[in-house]
This record gives sequence, C-alpha cells and structure tokens, in this order.
Amino acid sequence: MTLSTFFKLAATAALLAAGSAHAATNLVVNGSFEQQQINTAWTPIATVTGWLSNAPGNSAFEIQTDTAHGGYSGFNTHAADGQQYLELNTDRLTTISQNVATAGAGTYTLSFAYSGRPDTANHATSSMNVYWGGTLLTASPLIGNTDNTWQTFTLSGLSGAGALTQLKFESLGPLSSTTYGSYLDNVSVTASVPEPETFAMMLLGMGFIGFVARRKKTA
Repeated sequence: MTLSTFFKLAATAALLAAGSAHAATNLVVNGSFEQQQINTAWTPIATVTGWLSNAPGNSAFEIQTDTAHGGYSGFNTHAADGQQYLELNTDRLTTISQNVATAGAGTYTLSFAYSGRPDTANHATSSMNVYWGGTLLTASPLIGNTDNTWQTFTLSGLSGAGALTQLKFESLGPLSSTTYGSYLDNVSVTASVPEPETFAMMLLGMGFIGFVARRKKTA
C-alpha cells in the first residue's frame, strides 16, 4: 500500500463515518400513524397499518389530528412527527403492539414520543408501560405531561428475540377518565451501529496496519 493509497483510505473512512449517522433504517411500520389519513379531528378505527390492538372493532385505535391541522383545542398543538398521532385509549384502556423484524445478531435502539392528554379532568395523569420481547423496559410506568408537550424516550442496547421481536405499549391510565389517554407518536426501532468516530478509527486502523506491513515487506 502506497502512502497516497493510505490517505485515500483515510478520506473514504471519514466519508463513511459521516454517512453512517444517516444510515439507520426504522424497522417500525407506520411509527408516526400517518398511513391512515383522517379528515376529522379524531377517528376511532378498527385497523391501523403495522399495529395490533387488544380491543375489538372501532375500540381498537383512535387517531387524532393535532390542533395546528384542524384538531380540537384540547388536543396537542403539534404532532411529534407529521400531523397525526395515536391516543392509546378509545372507550377503554388499550394496549397496542407490533412485531418488529429483528433478524440477525446485534442490538437495537427504541425511540418514541409520549404525552398525556392536556384536557383531562383535573389534569389526571396518563401512564404507560413499554415492553420489548415481553420484558418490561422501565422500573415504573411512564407518566405523560399534561401541558401540551411531548417527551422523547430513547432506550438502547436492546437485544432481538429472534426474527421478530414484539414491541408493546400498554395504557394504564388515567383510571378516572379511561376514554382520555396517552398520546404516542414517532416510534422507531433501529439497529445499533458503531459511532461514526469509532467506525472511522476502525477503518483507519486496518489501513495503517496494512500500510506498515507493506513497507516492512518492501524493506
């Protein structure tokens, strides 16, 4: 390996490192609940692309439009992504799930936006459990804000449970108003990759070893 080849490798490593931050693919189908576009402020719906519910018929899901795009004033002003989001509760507390494709070795990162409904009576708190492969991910239920803001939660280092791993969101409240519930949006699962700096250093290290070995051989 010549010195010029080594520096070309260095430049390639830098470019690959810069691009790796954008290479992750979301494995969740319809994570922002935009595929069923609704033309009203809210719609109870029996099926939502990619997701399963523990409730039957039109009690299965409720899609809401944010206030900025025609939703009610009691809804969140903006969706966390797009203009729609899911309210976990319909006419009861509901649980939704999706079997995420996790074939192959490695770990995964889960991210989602969560909020409580702002107009719940007496600001009763929304709460939710999150499961990955049947394992509860948090020591205590997540509590949703009631001030029209989203919280983004990110959990990394999750192992797949085979070709498919179940992701599940379970609404726990508010028990005082079970038809008012948790807002969920912008759900993603991505395969974890080395940090760009680490990836670049790995490539440069391999290139440098080859460069030194070639020089010794030539000498």
